[in-house]
Amino acid sequence: MVTAFQRRVSFCAVIASVLTAIPLAIGFSAGAGPALTGAPSGNGAGCNACHPHETGLGSVELIDVPRRYRVGNQYDFSVRVSDAEKLGAGFEISVEQPGGGSVGTLQEIDMANTMFADGDTQFIAHTSTGVANSLANWAANGGSYDFAVGWDAPATDVGPLTFFVSGLAINDGTAFSDDNYYWTFSTAHYAIPGDADGDTDIDLSDFAVVQQCFGGGRPVAPFGGGWPHAPVECAFLDMEGDGAVGALDMESWTLAMDGPTATSSAAYVLASAVRGGRLYDQWWSESNVAPPTGDHPLYPAVGVKTGRTTFRCKECHGWDYKGVDGAYASGSHFTGIPGLFGSAMSPNEMFKLLKADSVVTQNGHDLDAYGMTDRDLWDVVRFLKDEIVDTDDFIDPDGTFPGDLGLGAGGFGINCVNCHEADGQRINFGTALDPEYVGTVGANNPWELLHKMRFGHAGSPMPSLELIGWTDQQIIAVAAYAATLPVD
Repeated sequence: MVTAFQRRVSFCAVIASVLTAIPLAIGFSAGAGPALTGAPSGNGAGCNACHPHETGLGSVELIDVPRRYRVGNQYDFSVRVSDAEKLGAGFEISVEQPGGGSVGTLQEIDMANTMFADGDTQFIAHTSTGVANSLANWAANGGSYDFAVGWDAPATDVGPLTFFVSGLAINDGTAFSDDNYYWTFSTAHYAIPGDADGDTDIDLSDFAVVQQCFGGGRPVAPFGGGWPHAPVECAFLDMEGDGAVGALDMESWTLAMDGPTATSSAAYVLASAVRGGRLYDQWWSESNVAPPTGDHPLYPAVGVKTGRTTFRCKECHGWDYKGVDGAYASGSHFTGIPGLFGSAMSPNEMFKLLKADSVVTQNGHDLDAYGMTDRDLWDVVRFLKDEIVDTDDFIDPDGTFPGDLGLGAGGFGINCVNCHEADGQRINFGTALDPEYVGTVGANNPWELLHKMRFGHAGSPMPSLELIGWTDQQIIAVAAYAATLPVD
């Protein structure tokens, strides 16, 4: 059987052979091969699989993508690539289940600028016209361009699914290199009919929204707000699917009402644990906002760090999530602050602590005052409750990964080599005088390596192996191999 990765490698190899014989005119401006969205289908591969690239100060964004889907609905949204240093863009998108498998049906709603990637209907990418239009309109759009995409939701509830998109900001469309690569994702959950707030039950809190949406023939837009001041939740209360919330919807809603059965708030249910893991690393880079200034009020005097570093969750609680009881029990990161592993706090208690003013509430982190949104905070809470692991299950007491080096070498070649190269030294995380590479991190801070393999590097196109669906065995094996790479 030929795997998606083998097809991708073959595709890139063919392109490479052509490039050696014929001067490149437009690179992939006529579209890209399939399975290059940073998703499970391509084992994390994106535009970076074939394009030599850097990571710039721009981004790729999903604009108006649904956070909840109703079966059979069509959703129109856009992919925006931004980069003030470049002149145009390309992209590719897919919608997949955890671990792989296309979900729903992508639609070409702008056939001039977008197309199915190499004819594969599971992926939509730019066309040569789309690239040309991005170049022509880049400056007028403030250094960005939007590509319109349509998606039909599946006919049944398939559980959570993820929109994966990789984007390339290019120089002028005539070169195959010197591009900036970006990647992002957004998870959507099934919208239970009648569940206005998204907390997975139908109760009186939803009825409060029913009262606001009830209006006979007044329309319900796909993303809500069919009339002035109507809440976005109205779309989930159109039980009959006729585009309005009326008497029949009220009757259906009453029959569906199951009482206060939800155990978590809607914001927590809809939060992304993987994004939370990236925010835990360095939230301002992941959110693309200005970094905080000064020292965080809760950073203790015994610590030696200053400035924005004191606002990183990992700086006090550690890459192993054990704080003073783990790797940060001594050394330059010592703060004496406890870890988060095994916390008995509820999601609501965690959220309140992260948002509370430290003057009003003991240990209140007041992070919203420094630039974190409620959604950011809920993503962090979801990570803390759902994705924190005991790193002792992955890393031996001597700091090594007990993984199969042969399996790890193969996994590194599939998923990591395009960005880090075979020796792991393409990207220097440190400085010229004090370099830090993949091998350096693996040897000196295995807990950081494990965290970033699972969730990705904040503010970068590094994919999450949790999203791709790798097993713990695969992750440990690649980590073990990465730790054998050169450290300087």
